[in-house]
Amino acid sequence: MAEGIREAWEQGLTAADMEKINRYTRRAFGPEEVFAFSMVLCDNRVDRDGERFPVESLQKLRELFLGKTCIFGHQQVGANQAARIFDTALEEEPGQEAEGGETLTRLIARAYLPRTKGTEEMIALIDSGMLKEVSVSCAVARRVCSACGQEQCGHVPGEGLNGQAVHRLLLEPTDAYECSFVAVPAQKGAGVVKRYARQGEGLKKAWQALEQEAQWGRKYRESLTEKVLKYSALVQPELPREVMKSAVRGLSMEELDMMGRTYEKLAQKALPLRPQLAPERARVREDENKAFQI
Repeated sequence: MAEGIREAWEQGLTAADMEKINRYTRRAFGPEEVFAFSMVLCDNRVDRDGERFPVESLQKLRELFLGKTCIFGHQQVGANQAARIFDTALEEEPGQEAEGGETLTRLIARAYLPRTKGTEEMIALIDSGMLKEVSVSCAVARRVCSACGQEQCGHVPGEGLNGQAVHRLLLEPTDAYECSFVAVPAQKGAGVVKRYARQGEGLKKAWQALEQEAQWGRKYRESLTEKVLKYSALVQPELPREVMKSAVRGLSMEELDMMGRTYEKLAQKALPLRPQLAPERARVREDENKAFQI
C-alpha cells in the first residue's frame, strides 16, 4: 500500500516521474513543460448506486488505468481529451473501515497535461478547485450480491439484512476507459460511473431471463386491465370502454389491482351475481298432473 503517496506527489516532478510521462509523449518533455495533478479515482466504499469495488478489484484497476485519458462528462471523443494518467497507487486509511470489513482503500492517480496557451484556463480551474470531482468509466466481468454471492437474486441494494445494507460487489475488472471531470460523482470523494460487461452466453441468458420476466409482467398487467374494464362496465355501463381503457393506461400495477378489486365489490353490490343457468323453482299444482295419473 502507498500511505501518504499523494503528499509525496505534491513535492514536484522528479526524474522518475518524467520517465513515466515520456512513455506517452512523442518527444521527451521537461518538468517545466507539463502540469501534473493527483486525484482520487474511486475507493472500496458503497457508492450512490449501491455498488462497490473490493480491494482486489482496485488492485486490478490500478494497472488498467495507466495511460488512460481524462475527459469531461464521459463524452468519449478525441477532441474532449484533457489529460493523461501516468501513475497510479492504492492508498489506505488506517483506522477507517469500508463495508465488508476491509480497510478503507482509495485508488489514486496522477495525470499530466502540457503547459500551453490553450491549457492555461484548465490549469487555473484545477488549481482553484473548480475542476475537482472525478468519475471513472470501466468494465467488470461480474457483479454479485454482498448477501448471497449470486449475480441474479432477489436482494435489493440498500435493504437491511443481518445488520448490513445489501450492495453489489464489482469483481474482475476487464478494462478501464477513462476518468472524467463531473459535477456530481456517484461515489463520495471521487465518483464512479461503471459499465457492467458480461461475455457471450452469460449476457444472452441474462437478457433472456429479463425478457421472460417482462413478458409475464405484460400479461399480468393485461389481466388487471381487463378486470377493471369488465367490472367498470357493469357499474358504469354508460361510460365507453375506450375512455376507461385510456384512463387506466398510466396506472401502476398496484393501482390497477386496487381499482379492479374496488369495481368488483361495487358490481357485486349493485348486481348480485348468480349462475347463468340458475334453475327456477317450479311450482307444480297437483291438478296439473292429475291427468297423467294411471
